[in-house]
This record gives sequence, structure tokens and C-alpha cells, in this order.
Amino acid sequence: MHLWRSFAAACRAGSLSGAARALSSTQPTVSRQIAQLEAQIGHTLFSRSRSGLIPTEHARSLMTLAASMIDQAETLERLARSGSSTETTALTLTASQITGTAILPPLLSAFYNSHPALRLTLSLSETTENVLEREADIAIRHTAPMQQELWGRRIGTVPIKLFAHREYLEKHGPPSSLADLPRHRLIASTAHLRDIPELAALGLTPAFSCRDDIGLLAALRAGVGIGYSQAPLASGYPELLPVLPDYVPATLPFWVVTHRDLRNVPSIRTLMQFLAEALGAYCRQAGS
Repeated sequence: MHLWRSFAAACRAGSLSGAARALSSTQPTVSRQIAQLEAQIGHTLFSRSRSGLIPTEHARSLMTLAASMIDQAETLERLARSGSSTETTALTLTASQITGTAILPPLLSAFYNSHPALRLTLSLSETTENVLEREADIAIRHTAPMQQELWGRRIGTVPIKLFAHREYLEKHGPPSSLADLPRHRLIASTAHLRDIPELAALGLTPAFSCRDDIGLLAALRAGVGIGYSQAPLASGYPELLPVLPDYVPATLPFWVVTHRDLRNVPSIRTLMQFLAEALGAYCRQAGS
């Protein structure tokens, strides 16, 4: 099995070094295992180039079956381990920066009260590949999973609204309409701003920009200017007041995602059910 595992990792990574990192192995070991596999089956699986490994046509025909076989073996191992009553369950949960740092910690504190034996690793990432590649067991995402190997459950949706620090509004006054926004300091990601037609049409340039929502929230709480936030998240900070409260520039869906082969593993199913209930309640705060 380890030979096919190296083959699958090399196909996915496109290089020996990338496959070695994915397997927590070394480049010579992966190279040797691929050579052993080629000798066993009597076919060359890769051509080497300066840009990396190029799978042969025969390798591409084997890749899907090999990946499925490896996934099934890993699922079997995980299921076998989960059946042991003496083993502490260890899971990896992945979420975006803002969800993982500002939303999840108090929710997970409540989860630990009921499941003290669980060991949880939180990975802050925006991609679904970490679930697809089994680097994480469960992902909280804001788009539906597109890969057929993944299974997801939509939890709810929160509105994105404009907010500002109380002291900023006392000093500068609140805007009376969208057309009044250009006279204010705007906190926004330039990329996000282009996706909101009404704000993009105003030709606004952020006074403070950050690619990460954590940075935007920090600037908002520091009173830099007017910015956007998930409505239930901002409601947890008394110093933040709504601006143009009837205006909803965007909405954000929440999905809980896992690999299709893992959704019936007891520990994963328990954590997913908890997250669905806890994040569902968080989303419903927007309507309260």
C-alpha cells in the first residue's frame, strides 16, 4: 500500500518534494518507492522534467482507482481506531481566520464540557483541499463543496452589514445614505469591495485595507473608520454600532463539510452535529 500511496501523492503534488511533504517522508524514499512500483507493474509512471513529474497516460488511468483504494484503507483504519473505548479521539477542524479565531472558540468550549476526552486541532485555512487530502476531518466553509468526494451540510446564512466604533460616529457623524460614504474613512478589502456593486459604483478607495477579515475587524474595533462585518459577530462588541442598518451589502452562508467516507465515523458525526446546532444558533442571531 505504501508504494501506491507514494504514487498518488506524487500525482497530486506534481513533484517528489511535494509528495514527500504530503507524506511526511523524504524525497529519496518517495523516489525509491515509485521506482519499486514501476518495476513491479512493468510500466513507467512518470516522465521527469525541470518543472516536476508528469504522469504518463497509464498513470493517469490508474490514479482515480489508486486514490479510492488509499481513501478506503485510511477510512478503515480510522473506523477501527474510533471503535476503541480506551483511545482519546483526535480530530482536525479547519475554518477561516475570522471563524476560527472570533466565532469558534466559545462554541468549542461548550463542546469540551460534554466531550472532555476529545483532542482537537484547529487549522486556519480557506481551502477545501485539506479535507479532500485528509489533512483535516471537518471544514467550516462559506461555499458548497464542489468535489464529489466531499459531503456538506448548509447551516445558515448571516448578513454582512456596515458598522463603526461609537467614538468614530460621535466625532464624524453617521452617513445618512450610501452617497455619503465617500466623506468617511472606509475599512475594506479592495477585492471584496469590487464584489459589492453599490459600493464599487461609488468609486470608494479604502482608507484601511487588509486581505484578512481579522485585520479588518481589528481596525473596526479600533475606530479607524466604517467597515463591514458579520452582523451577529459585530453585535458581540458593544462599542460597534450599525451604520445604515437597513443596507445589507452581502450575505455569508455557513457549511460544515467532511469527506464522504468519514461522515459516519462516530466522533466526526458528533462534532458535525454540534457545529451544525451551534453555528445555526449563531446564524439565527442575525434575525433577533
